[in-house]
Amino acid sequence: MKLYSIRNRMSGSTEPERREDDRIVHVNGVLILLIAVLLVAVTALVSFLISGSIYKNKLAKEKAYKLVLPSDSDPYKVAKFQDIIDYVSSNFALEYKTDDLIEGAIKGYVDALGDRYSYYIEPGDYTSYNNYITGTYTGIGISCTFEDEGIVVSEVFPDTPAARAGIAEGELISEINGITTKGMEQSMVSSMLGQEGTKVKLKLVGIDQSEREVELEVATISRQSVFGLGYDDGVYYIRISQFDSDTGEEFRQMLKVAENAGMKALVLDLRGNPGGYERQADEVADALLGKGLIAYSQDKSGNRASEVFSDEKEVDVPVVLLVNQNSASASELVTGAFRDFKKGTIVGKRTFGKAIGQLSRSYTDDGSGVVITVARYFTPSGECIHGVGIAPDVEVSLESNYEGLTPDKIPAGADVQLDKALELVRAAMGEAADAA
Repeated sequence: MKLYSIRNRMSGSTEPERREDDRIVHVNGVLILLIAVLLVAVTALVSFLISGSIYKNKLAKEKAYKLVLPSDSDPYKVAKFQDIIDYVSSNFALEYKTDDLIEGAIKGYVDALGDRYSYYIEPGDYTSYNNYITGTYTGIGISCTFEDEGIVVSEVFPDTPAARAGIAEGELISEINGITTKGMEQSMVSSMLGQEGTKVKLKLVGIDQSEREVELEVATISRQSVFGLGYDDGVYYIRISQFDSDTGEEFRQMLKVAENAGMKALVLDLRGNPGGYERQADEVADALLGKGLIAYSQDKSGNRASEVFSDEKEVDVPVVLLVNQNSASASELVTGAFRDFKKGTIVGKRTFGKAIGQLSRSYTDDGSGVVITVARYFTPSGECIHGVGIAPDVEVSLESNYEGLTPDKIPAGADVQLDKALELVRAAMGEAADAA
């Protein structure tokens, strides 16, 4: 078997035109601040994203002396809100900060939308959020958990400072630059490991309790999202873990490697893929499928907001697609198009069922942001699979103790979903050879 790794990153984003409603209610400055930025609490699901930025001075200039409300707002509720602000300001006897109240109102406003995919990103957290979404961040190349004894390494990413230093999964980072990690806050770790070029010393304790020290240089890390494996009979396996900012290019490069090596069949694995950038899912579908409509979206008014098409070029060998209950959002965009194009067989479990897209906005002065749902997505056949998911052609369940694991965490020999996919794609490969 041959293992392939493709690394190449790029990024890009746009911001759609904003529109304001007409109704204006003049209120005092505290209320203006309280509602003008109202936005909600963080969820971990990744979605179709576009980002924009607003600077504090511009925001204050535009919003400082008016509050623009939707036309269906109740003047009584606005007045009540104002009265509560005044009442608290005049009578509350304990210490408080007005800014904390504003932040609470911001969270509550978006939270009241009742949409799990719309949320407020608190001050200081937007950079971490953006790093996760884009797949690029500054650090040493590990995932970790914060335990009572310190920081435990849960994963080491390939071709990173941590990997080159020989740091292993399960090791305890007991000290960073001589400071104990017991009780250390994540914000402090981020500040110590977050500036490119910084030298850091880590004290490590192995599973066997052996101790050692390593010195690393903090670097910009590009998370790999496409992984490939070649079998001796010409079957290729490609897994996409998430649709990061350059997943489409990674996928095309991986396909090129496979095709140059004589690929005769392909298993594409989207299990455990939570989604990501719509544009990157579009690129993967375009590379995979022939000419036609990949997907389209509708805005809040039901108008068709976007359409995505693929060209004539496609993968011209038998393909089996693997999905499960954690294949969501952008990965379902690919799955829906794959199904409607009748490109091949889908194996695994019914997908998650998320077919709505989000727009993100950042507030650069305090590092906060907001993510809100702005569109519904439809398969080429016109189906919105939100809340429903996509059923596989061949349903295969893993043993219960392996359900929910990402493919790379399933032990060899226990992945019956992959086994079925390989069986089916090899049968299709044989049929194609006979027909030729």
